[in-house]
Amino acid sequence: MKALPPETVRLLCSSQVITSVLNVVKELVENSLDAGSSSLEVKLENYGLDRIEVRDNGSGIKAIDVPVMAVKHYTSKISCHEDLERLETYGFRGEALASICAISEVVITTKTADDDFSLQYSVDHNGQIVSQKPSHLAEGTTVCAANLFRNLPVRRQYYSNSKKCKEELKRVQNLLMAYAVVKPELRITLSHNRAVVWQKSRVSDHRTALMAVLGAASVANMLPIQHHQEQPEIGIDGFFPKPGSDFNSTSSSSPDKTFIFVNSRPVHHKEILKLIKQYYTSAQSNKESANRRYPILMMNITIPASTVDVNLTPDKTEVMLQNKEGVLLAVETMLISLYGYSIGDDDLKAGGNRPGISSVDVPEHTNVVMPTPTTDISLDDPELLENSRPNEDKQDGELSLSNTANTSSSSISEDWVINRSSNDFDSISSSLPADDVVMNSTSDLNCNSPKASKSDSGPGQEIEISAESWSTGKAFSNQITRECLETVKLHVPKAHEDLGGSTRSSPTKRPSNVIMEKMAKLTAYELISNRSVRQPSSAFSLFEQDTRSQVLQVNPRASPQDVTSAVKERWESLGEEDRKKYESKAEKSLNAYSLQRKRAAEGGGQCGEGKKQMSAKSSLNKAQGVKRKAPLANQQALDKLFSSQPSSKRSPAKLSKPLPFSIATLKQSLNLLSYQNSSSAQGLRLVNRLASHGAWVVLCGRKLMLLNPFRVEEALLFKRLLKNNILPTVRLQTPVPLTDGVLGGPEYMDVLVNMEKDSPCFNGDVCFTDPRLVANGFEIRMIPGSSSSERHVEVTGMADCMPFFGIGDLREILQAIKVQDAKTVEQCRPLKVSNYLESEAVRLARQLPLNLSRADVTNTLYRMKRELEEDSRVCIHGRPFFHDLVTVPETEQEAL
Repeated sequence: MKALPPETVRLLCSSQVITSVLNVVKELVENSLDAGSSSLEVKLENYGLDRIEVRDNGSGIKAIDVPVMAVKHYTSKISCHEDLERLETYGFRGEALASICAISEVVITTKTADDDFSLQYSVDHNGQIVSQKPSHLAEGTTVCAANLFRNLPVRRQYYSNSKKCKEELKRVQNLLMAYAVVKPELRITLSHNRAVVWQKSRVSDHRTALMAVLGAASVANMLPIQHHQEQPEIGIDGFFPKPGSDFNSTSSSSPDKTFIFVNSRPVHHKEILKLIKQYYTSAQSNKESANRRYPILMMNITIPASTVDVNLTPDKTEVMLQNKEGVLLAVETMLISLYGYSIGDDDLKAGGNRPGISSVDVPEHTNVVMPTPTTDISLDDPELLENSRPNEDKQDGELSLSNTANTSSSSISEDWVINRSSNDFDSISSSLPADDVVMNSTSDLNCNSPKASKSDSGPGQEIEISAESWSTGKAFSNQITRECLETVKLHVPKAHEDLGGSTRSSPTKRPSNVIMEKMAKLTAYELISNRSVRQPSSAFSLFEQDTRSQVLQVNPRASPQDVTSAVKERWESLGEEDRKKYESKAEKSLNAYSLQRKRAAEGGGQCGEGKKQMSAKSSLNKAQGVKRKAPLANQQALDKLFSSQPSSKRSPAKLSKPLPFSIATLKQSLNLLSYQNSSSAQGLRLVNRLASHGAWVVLCGRKLMLLNPFRVEEALLFKRLLKNNILPTVRLQTPVPLTDGVLGGPEYMDVLVNMEKDSPCFNGDVCFTDPRLVANGFEIRMIPGSSSSERHVEVTGMADCMPFFGIGDLREILQAIKVQDAKTVEQCRPLKVSNYLESEAVRLARQLPLNLSRADVTNTLYRMKRELEEDSRVCIHGRPFFHDLVTVPETEQEAL
């Protein structure tokens, strides 16, 4: 054996630490965050393979630390292993820059607050500085890694596939989104091939940061959650989807937007993610669809640094928790308070392998019992329930279970035993042998069966237990008394007294809220000649209507069968006079039914007279067919008596004249009337919204078109930003002097001098106030001299929201004023400013709600007509606002 060369060792170790473009960006971003940066710019070229640049405005690298800044295991984060228990930074190993240097060409530019100017250092593969030169960059650090994996051709070949490169870029964006969420005060910009891919400005709180990252529509369906406990010390805060919210807007097909942090560090923890997904799915109505999705949320778990080990993987995305069970219990407690109890298939199989809160929904007359080898436990007694949980830690963040009869939690039980009352086993006893059925849960089991006696054996013999004896509870028996051992005694809840206090519910009585049999009952109405006629009521039915409420007042918990039995008993004991009263009411009801039946039949016959002969015969047959019951003896006399009375009450018939009418003709006339105007005069009219595409159907004259309101909003926002937006400026530490050569000629200097200026200050300096300069992010000052040749013009402030913004952009403004005679701010925007405002317009448009109301779209169309020209009906990306569908025909011939 022989030692490997140092170059080989360095390359092997570095290729394990830095395995992808994502690792390079992550290490450099975390170094910037540890330096106290509030602004980050990440620039990639060719998906990071050609160039990766991370620029920050942090504290910079001190001159004394520069010689060893890229040497392995040199760090300012910790000094010994004990410092890991108080770790407050993202990095601590001192391997990032050294590993990046081994697989790429690294250039570092840094400046501290004490330095006069920044210096650029070129570093070799060993982490040693080979050259340095001054630079113009401001305070902070810029690390540029070029030609990544140049000495690892196999790994570079892996990124030859464009699909894998795009996936890597997406992972970089997701990483930056995670840091943007957990640090709201951080400004981040991600660029690829000099085009801004994603950016986020500084905000004040986590909710605003989530809106900038996820959009307002997703954050609108989130709730802020905070959970804190002292023993053990755990804090959880974040934003979670509202219970019952639409899973399409609060979940994703991948866990990329499920942001989980431990001490503000983005991590991947499978158990926490599984727990969150389980409870989120249980709160959804469509559990089958929601089970395949991941909730969109942000959760930051704060625990002492001494209880976390982040030194597991090179990228530090996986952590080991010292008190993992306590953290999982705290997370589960918080989720239960938000989504309620949940239990899935995995929990049923796992039982109680992990301490946590689990629940089973148990119906009425059911107790949940946790088995203990020698203890009888029943949930009917609160003291027994409290004593049955000796191993469960009581903590401040723990939920209080209000209904102990339906739920239970345990950290030691291996399964759930559900004991029903004795009446629930009636249906079971009919299908099982008599000696295998437990008839009373409190009585001792009879074990004097042949199978039980065969199971007894001497101490030296093996005891064979059959599956049948185990399932019936006869596996073990007392060798002295020959009785079966009961590991858990089954208790039956005591019978509850009724509200009246006079009667007690029998233990064998069925639950009062269950209907055990169906009672046939005629319908209340009968249909005769398309008219509904109320059926006659019997004397007992009328008595039941009056007595039913009285029975329920005496016994509110009585079942429908009990109420019917009580009513029958009262009817049988009813006096003769009261019985005749109800019989007379029933006779009146029968007479009214006969009268209404006859009138319905006669009305059907009168309506059929004006129709065709076939319809008349059909009506007559129906009237005859309805008379299925034989009339009473005096029915004809009563019908004749009552038939004349309603005719006198009828109002006289009104004069009427039939008019020809057709819905189709009316629609055609209205369409011809609406289409007589031209499309330009008619304007745009909203028809309705297509929910599947987020577009609106509009009608312009005879043209039916699709409208994308978000494209219109992008164009309107961009036009408004071009016209009114003022870029914020930052004062330069060293003003930049302006000369004829810098501006491109004396004619541009003359244009600048002739622009609008403020009144001179006390020292004679004059500041330019022309809106074409101020709105584009320039602060220019002129120091007058004795002659025009001695005047001194300099730039004292510039905008810092765009990279590489400088004097060249000022030259574009002056050129637009001189050549194009630009008078407004909108006409003087440089190309970089226009591109920046385009990205801002797109970002603001994406924060709009996904479902715009009709009033919002109407307002958008009104502003489009007022602010945008007819020939500029396209969005920022050149896509049209409208898509033609079809031209509505005027006549039926055109439709054919």
